[in-house]
Amino acid sequence: MLPTHDVPCPRCGKTLYSATSLEDAVVAATPESPKIERDERGYFMCCPNCRSRIAMQRVERAAAAAWRPRA
Repeated sequence: MLPTHDVPCPRCGKTLYSATSLEDAVVAATPESPKIERDERGYFMCCPNCRSRIAMQRVERAAAAAWRPRA
């Protein structure tokens, strides 16, 4: 199993999700991954702690779509 690290929420600083990548990217196709949603402003996820809308950007990772917080 690959080592993981917590990716902090840019708003509250608590754990947004756990990632195995140094890019803080997460593949959203697995059941334990955070839910990525889309609206008129683009892709986002809700922080499980503070419920803030966190903008996400798509990255290509090992021939699969992955997501990370937008800078």
